[in-house]
Amino acid sequence: MERVVRLFTYNIHHGKGVDGKVRLRRVAAVLQRHNPDAIALQEVDRHLPRSYLRHQARALARHLGMYFVFTPTLSWLGICQYGLAILSRYPISEHQYYPLPGAHEPRGLQSASLDHDAGTFFLLNTHLGLNYQEREKQAEAIREIIRSLSGPVVLAGDMNTERLTFPELPVTPPDHLPTFPSYRPRFGLDRIFASRHWRIIRAFTPSTGASDHLPLLVELVPAN
Repeated sequence: MERVVRLFTYNIHHGKGVDGKVRLRRVAAVLQRHNPDAIALQEVDRHLPRSYLRHQARALARHLGMYFVFTPTLSWLGICQYGLAILSRYPISEHQYYPLPGAHEPRGLQSASLDHDAGTFFLLNTHLGLNYQEREKQAEAIREIIRSLSGPVVLAGDMNTERLTFPELPVTPPDHLPTFPSYRPRFGLDRIFASRHWRIIRAFTPSTGASDHLPLLVELVPAN
């Protein structure tokens, strides 16, 4: 029997739905409904007034019964933060953060080593910039990081573009799966790329108004 890894990437927009209301429980319901093994989240708040001072990554992890790591890309007074989170049903044995180049909003790459039943693999999570030149520099920095890793790798996140490739991670859903805007999706900004260690058997975008993006879910199995 194939060992399936169910992986989500989701820009949760700090839980702000298309109705303009911040309701983290709607995000939690979407995640719980599809029962992923690992989740890459972007635009996650920690102790910000706009999201009722909640540690959103911790709240979601507790609700789902998962391990988590949160990495801020922006911080105010060292308490109010905004950034990236990885959630996993399986232990996270290592975690690193790599700042990415850019002159505008700080961007970074979150890396976690997950001890899944299918074997240990690296899950990389990012949210790239809006500027094309800046985004290309960020993508090249990520490629260098990928080349330094050994073993299975999955990169997930909000790439803010449909025109991005990672030669080191050639396994990606073949179909155009638009994720933005969630109320009338036209652009496939949220992407998942995997190394040759993987094969994708399913990919889809669950419909929800819990954020301005739709989540992207893929099911992967080891290639051999």
